Amino acid sequence: MMPSRPASDSILRDQLPVDGSALRSFGQVEVVRLKRRSRKHPELLLFKGAPASRHSLSNSVLITIVDVNGEVPAPWIDKEKGRIHLFYTSMEHPEVVAILDDPGAFLCYLWTSSDGAKSHAWLLRRR
Repeated sequence: MMPSRPASDSILRDQLPVDGSALRSFGQVEVVRLKRRSRKHPELLLFKGAPASRHSLSNSVLITIVDVNGEVPAPWIDKEKGRIHLFYTSMEHPEVVAILDDPGAFLCYLWTSSDGAKSHAWLLRRR
């Protein structure tokens, strides 16, 4: 029988696991519960929402379609505006199509490493 580990041992560390890279670092997670597309700025893919955790500050998500050869810019948060910025290469991307169809069905998670060098975003369907 293995001894139980204290709760403090379960904290993620700033190191890569043996089996490959993963988002295993101290950092911050923002969560936004999307509600609707902005009526004030119909020319933008701007979605209004509300913080979905007590530690979140974000209340909107802005999707930008970029025309790039190579890498898509990393997602980031504008803490001053409380806005998460996501980037896609096409309006036909399945996530963009789905969020345009039913914005209120999604949560947006943004993880940013403690040093700000890495970030990753997820759009998750909640219903």
